[in-house]
Amino acid sequence: MSENTIPTRRRANPILAYINHNAGILIGLFVMCVIVSTIQPNFLSSKNMFNIMRSISITGILGFGMTMCIIINGIDLSQGSVIGFTSCFCAWIITDVGAPFWLAIPLSLLAGSFFGFINGMFLANTPLPPFVVTLAMMLIARGGCYVITRGNMINVDASFGELGNGYLMGVVPYPVIVMLVIFVIMFLLLSKSKFGRNVYAIGGNIEAARFSGINIRRTTWIVYMVSGCLAAICGIISCSRITTGQPTTGNALEFDAVAACYLGGISYMGGEGRQGSTLLGAIVLGVLANGMSMLQIPWYVQNITKGIIILAAVFFDVMRKKKANAR
Repeated sequence: MSENTIPTRRRANPILAYINHNAGILIGLFVMCVIVSTIQPNFLSSKNMFNIMRSISITGILGFGMTMCIIINGIDLSQGSVIGFTSCFCAWIITDVGAPFWLAIPLSLLAGSFFGFINGMFLANTPLPPFVVTLAMMLIARGGCYVITRGNMINVDASFGELGNGYLMGVVPYPVIVMLVIFVIMFLLLSKSKFGRNVYAIGGNIEAARFSGINIRRTTWIVYMVSGCLAAICGIISCSRITTGQPTTGNALEFDAVAACYLGGISYMGGEGRQGSTLLGAIVLGVLANGMSMLQIPWYVQNITKGIIILAAVFFDVMRKKKANAR
């Protein structure tokens, strides 16, 4: 090599980097699949794999929005209730108002985005913490479910169920397609755009981000509006899957999203997180729930397991941060 030649750094293979970053959770997922498939051979059937993917579609979509909230050092506890509200609102628009599907869907998206808009407005313009604001919005949205339905179910035409229950080319469930499309959009938004860089900067050091000229209020507002819109998409899918608007739809699903984020290695202190890791966390939760169901383990044990997962993930994140600061 001549003296004038400048050595260039070889870019890391993104697939290998992803595997290296998520090695622990990938090993855990593999071990889990081996154990369950040994006991229940049908676990690895293509039909069951697609059922798992369908079941994790809502957790994954919610997790993509929650990821951004946690990265900026926030949280969105209203997601599950917004799912319920938009599910009931969509059913109400179709059945009681008589609007066509093509109109009910965008109106429902606007309704969910409105809740995110209100969350963002308070968080961007007041010193109120995200936990308090989104907890209040969770109660408001859940109450709105009962106002719309008057405590009853609203049935929709069976043809609307194609979105939540249909298959692309008779193979891939539509909710999985929606989740993958949103994943690509959110991945590009966080990793390839100025907005994504601003999100990481705010979570890493909000004061430094402010001095560097980043519009913190606008970025926070957009993050929570996106979270509300993604929750609305989940509400529409939920309404389609059961062809009914129920006031209890989406109850506590925000905690599944949080579990997927932390399981994927997102730091609770903000500034770190990847959409790909969140998707992997959602897959692990889906495999865990499906495996437990096939092994006839009671549903409440799944809640205990999710609680342990969140506790363990945050604990290891704290210990990792503590070790890094000690160096």
